[in-house]
Amino acid sequence: MKAYGTLGSLLLVSLGVQAASLRVLDVTTLGEDPQTTNHLNGESFQQDPLVTFNGYQYAAYYVTDMANTSVRHPSLARRALKGEVTTWESFSFTDYNQTEDDGHDVISLGISHGDGTLHLGFDQHDNDLNYRISQSGVATNPSGVQWSDELFGPVLDQLPGTESLDKSVYFVNVTYPRFLSIPESAKSHSGGADLILELRVGRSGLGDDWLYKYTPSEGWAQIGKYLQGVNNNAYINGIDFDPEGNLLTSWTYRDYVNDVGQNVAVQAGPNGPENNHDLNFAYSTDLGSTWLNNWNQNIANMSTNQPILPSSAGITIYGIPKYGGILNQEGQTVDNEGRLHVLNRENTTGTERWYHYWRSTTMHWTRTPLPLAPELKSANNVTGTPTVIGKRGKVVAPPQSPHGSLLLILPSNAPNSTALSILRSTAAGHFRDWETVWETPSGCGWEPLFDRYRLDTSAGAMAC
Repeated sequence: MKAYGTLGSLLLVSLGVQAASLRVLDVTTLGEDPQTTNHLNGESFQQDPLVTFNGYQYAAYYVTDMANTSVRHPSLARRALKGEVTTWESFSFTDYNQTEDDGHDVISLGISHGDGTLHLGFDQHDNDLNYRISQSGVATNPSGVQWSDELFGPVLDQLPGTESLDKSVYFVNVTYPRFLSIPESAKSHSGGADLILELRVGRSGLGDDWLYKYTPSEGWAQIGKYLQGVNNNAYINGIDFDPEGNLLTSWTYRDYVNDVGQNVAVQAGPNGPENNHDLNFAYSTDLGSTWLNNWNQNIANMSTNQPILPSSAGITIYGIPKYGGILNQEGQTVDNEGRLHVLNRENTTGTERWYHYWRSTTMHWTRTPLPLAPELKSANNVTGTPTVIGKRGKVVAPPQSPHGSLLLILPSNAPNSTALSILRSTAAGHFRDWETVWETPSGCGWEPLFDRYRLDTSAGAMAC
């Protein structure tokens, strides 16, 4: 949700994505970004803050309390995409005070297409679950409800439907809630569910990743612990479905360093990105119940409490050593052909550079550094700026592109820069023909995010 200097929505044309064809359609201001040291809006691991469904677009973000600038409130906005009135309307949950200056504590939004409920995970960094769910029908009959916080119930510390689980085990030390709608191609394995939730239980260097599924009008059910850390934890670049309904994820591991007695409530302390290593991959054909490696070998089964372990066979695609510069949670996407694309970075050649890693439909992986100037013409010199802990980018595969285009949304990592660039490559060019298709010298003070669901439903519009 990036707009020039304020919290907002940037709308661009992306269909075709030919050189010089990307242009801004609209910039909308949703509110002033809270003046915190660590950004609470616009972090790469938000999945998602912008969601489109049933002709409406929704945005989740924090705003500062009008009377106390050290307090923030979770807020929701929506707008109709067509019709006479397409302006945003919004409200804040003033019954909840967000007070930690911690960039992990973002808001993620999911929508059940079946019963029209909105789901929020928020203010999470190694603490008890914070979750809210709306009344049924809010998203399936949007014109029939008055947009206000009264549509939602109270903050819950356990997912409804999981009351048989011990919440002191499964819903404590929660970080990084991510929602993902289940497409029709995966419904045969969903048991009626239409939304999944992925989250970490544990902490930096010592954590496990869990999956849950939501069935409309019934509630949540646990799929299982699919990534288990062993003196480390997995940081996923994302979790996505391919056109066949397979669930794909890629990740890096971060090893644990003993930090007993240190104050690491906000930042990772010695358990920072220097301890990240390797690019790993696995996928599931049955909504996360079982998992396979790149060569279609079974490596995990939730029904037998067998998660993916760091020692699981065939998960490491590229061995990248600690201090090798790979960052946690940058970005991934799946294109219309089923190719997985990962954006991350390395300094394995001596210089920190962005890399594009991609998996072909024949399971072959390719690893390519992004071109530098003068090969890439960029007013922002964006590919020359990445740092070990700089702002992370996003990778986008416009589904309606006739050219098999792939986009990279890259925020400049240069000191004090708020520049943003969008690069494009094509399948025909084996994703090596990178060119700059849009840039701005300022305005992106956060990490860029986009509305994945609007890409699927709109003829060429990309909301960021």
